[in-house]
Amino acid sequence: MNLRTTSLNPWEALTGLSELQREMNRFFDRGMATNRSTRFPLLNLSSDKDEALVTAELPGVDPQELEITHENRTLTLHGKMRDGAPEGEGVVCHRKERMTGEFTRTITLPFEVEEEKVHAKYDKGILTITLPRAEKTKPKTIPVTAG
Repeated sequence: MNLRTTSLNPWEALTGLSELQREMNRFFDRGMATNRSTRFPLLNLSSDKDEALVTAELPGVDPQELEITHENRTLTLHGKMRDGAPEGEGVVCHRKERMTGEFTRTITLPFEVEEEKVHAKYDKGILTITLPRAEKTKPKTIPVTAG
């Protein structure tokens, strides 16, 4: 039996871990950037037995340039985000965290809606869409008869 001993330098192990950490950071940075752009605008979807309500944060969006479409149980928001930052000669941007440019966000609604009764309102950067539930999908109470 031939036993071979190798000396492990602890600093070599740390170098390997540092490289692994760099690679993981690059992976997650790319993933987060992709995820951020596909999840804009941030929105909430809630519902009760009569309607669904969608609220979306859209600061800097001109409501006249906002396109909302509905097909089957799919709602799509499309528009353009402007940053509102001053531009011109001598202006230096030191930090830019708000997303700008075109966006499209599509969500699936929990039920069919009455398309002709859908209502959208934009106020102070918040879009609110009210989607009345289709009558045929509303919960029905079934009476029970005895005997």
